[in-house]
Amino acid sequence: MPLNSLSNSEAAPAEVDGHKLKCLMCHHETFHRRRSHMDTSLMNTMNPDWVDRQAYCLVCDRCKFIHWFLTN
Repeated sequence: MPLNSLSNSEAAPAEVDGHKLKCLMCHHETFHRRRSHMDTSLMNTMNPDWVDRQAYCLVCDRCKFIHWFLTN
């Protein structure tokens, strides 16, 4: 998904395990949410159970740094 399409979604503050998230790069506090799948050809050969895992991404509204989190 192109970064310019993130402007179509609303940025909002985010919490991870009860902690307010700040961007690791610029310390901004609002993010766009995206879901993703963790699959690559390398991972398919190494650990197929891990490959099916989903992740969600919080993309900083200011600098566009992507913070990845695996789902349980």
